[in-house]
Amino acid sequence: MGKKETREKILQTALQLFGEKGYAGTSTREIAEGAGVNHLTLFRHFGNKENLFRESVIMHKTDRDYFPKVEGQFSGDIEHDLKILAHAYFKENLPLKEVIWINIREMYQNQDFEKLFFEYPNNLYHHLENYLIELHEQGKIPKANFNNIANMFYSTLNSILIFQMTLPYMNQHINPNLDELTTEIAHVYAMGLLHPRKDS
Repeated sequence: MGKKETREKILQTALQLFGEKGYAGTSTREIAEGAGVNHLTLFRHFGNKENLFRESVIMHKTDRDYFPKVEGQFSGDIEHDLKILAHAYFKENLPLKEVIWINIREMYQNQDFEKLFFEYPNNLYHHLENYLIELHEQGKIPKANFNNIANMFYSTLNSILIFQMTLPYMNQHINPNLDELTTEIAHVYAMGLLHPRKDS
């Protein structure tokens, strides 16, 4: 196996074992054996168990090319671009139920992992916040608390994602159309950004 193939094999094995046994219950030696590599090889690639968890579970949620791909579809129209972000979020996360459950479980068992897990949503928040600041500087939207708006936008999407994952019976009967949801969410937030409330 080449270096790239070896690295990917280790990541896939780690993801599987962390999913089955959790962080504390999985040893790096076990992962190395499952991947068919020397224990030393694993450490050469990842340094330590925490780095391996971060790359196999935390960063697995988002392709390294995620933001460039999304930005390539932006038009500068706030409603259009928010819909692109919402659609990309669901497309990226809905197939990764296993990864999300690992994250949730590990956060409750080990508070240190809350900091690791926060890396993913924090990147999303900052990306959107910076985009909104840029639109404001271009005179396309009024000034607002863009940090709060970015947090609320992704909190809304995350609530829908968890609903999709955890309530299959209700979800089946309500049967939400994600395309319609992303359209409505984008419209609501765009209207709020274009027509902010006036403080008395």
